[in-house]
Amino acid sequence: MSRKTADHNHQTLLSALVAMLKCLADRLGDNVVKAIRNTVMALTFVGVAGSNMFWNFMNDYIACGLALAASVTAGLCVERVFIERSRREMIRLHGADWHSAEDQQPGA
Repeated sequence: MSRKTADHNHQTLLSALVAMLKCLADRLGDNVVKAIRNTVMALTFVGVAGSNMFWNFMNDYIACGLALAASVTAGLCVERVFIERSRREMIRLHGADWHSAEDQQPGA
């Protein structure tokens, strides 16, 4: 790969990252958890795909698929962390059986 092509790829990658972050910043007020999850997913994708661009580990299509899988996995992990944190907070505030009210019949 020539130096000019490598520079162009890095600029393209950087501009894609900036566009993703601007989009996330615009939507930050809507849902903070989704914004954080999407940021983690974007950074993971850029990290995996960018490392392949720098060091040419494998075919670009395989690297892109691997980066996509890694970003989805990172997004799911972030969501799970927020869910577990909310669950622990509810247990702390309302006790271990805070969800038992769902099983009760209304008016009973």
